[in-house]
Amino acid sequence: MVDNSELPFRMLCRKYGAEAAYTPMLHSRIFNENPKYRSEEFTTCKEDRPLFVQFCANDPDILLEAARRVESHCDYVDINLGCPQRIARRGYYGAFLMDNLPLVKSLVEKLALNLNVPVSCKIRVFPKLEDTLKYAKMLEDAGCSLLAVHGRTRDEKDGKKFRADWNAIKAVKNELRIPVLANGNIRHMDDVRNCLEEMGADGVLSAETLLENPALFAGFRTSNWVVDNEKDSIDGKLDQADLVVQYLKLCEKYPVPWRMIRSHVHKMLGDWFRVQPQVREELNAQSRLTLEFLYGLVDQLRELGVRVPLHQKDDASATGNLAEVIGI
Repeated sequence: MVDNSELPFRMLCRKYGAEAAYTPMLHSRIFNENPKYRSEEFTTCKEDRPLFVQFCANDPDILLEAARRVESHCDYVDINLGCPQRIARRGYYGAFLMDNLPLVKSLVEKLALNLNVPVSCKIRVFPKLEDTLKYAKMLEDAGCSLLAVHGRTRDEKDGKKFRADWNAIKAVKNELRIPVLANGNIRHMDDVRNCLEEMGADGVLSAETLLENPALFAGFRTSNWVVDNEKDSIDGKLDQADLVVQYLKLCEKYPVPWRMIRSHVHKMLGDWFRVQPQVREELNAQSRLTLEFLYGLVDQLRELGVRVPLHQKDDASATGNLAEVIGI
């Protein structure tokens, strides 16, 4: 996701069980043309592996140029063919390339024939299953080595309103020889287990839920997904403020643009801000952030007696070697 899977956040998710991670979606043309964009939007370190570097594109030559800049720093170069947002419509990339499959095929072939690392793709499903299966098979034949399938259509942008179609993902998995990752409806580890058991997928991705709870893959879940009579009996041992502090410490080590940091603080402290909205307003009023201010914000919430625990209901190790659980 744009602005939401930068290096500090990836490292936080890895600490809590994510076995691989994607960079934010990078615009291939701007990546080639703008050194500042490259230096701010793509940072990594030796511990940041396995790593998928994710690009949007609509020109094979431009995409290859961008991919060659990062191939020595990653394990996969990923083509985002699933972004459904208005900006993707305007820029003609992401899920809006589903209307031009010859172009999609040429993007995959260009990378597969010219890179030293494998090519992966992320897609959304078509309304008709047969169209989805033809699409997935075309990508495999073009040289895609790993396919992530989001079980919603291009028009189903609201994950809370539309449930992902796991049956469509299962059908893709059964159709292809390459690994298939499942995306959609992953809110806690029970969902991970159910997804793997029902579909036989090679891995599971989570995006939106991780923004609120980066410890999902370690078995922690927010109170929204804990049965009421269990809440008092489960020892949380961790809360979202703890995760914010850990994230900020990673930002000290791996500096990133402030807009990214602001976004993560809002997401991870969302439940706390609902209890103390005046603290959220203090954050919103800051035109220029500092780490000292953000550490102080967390201290202020704790002094106000706010605590929103994460509950460790799950045994994350129960997935064993079934598959990888993959972060953003």
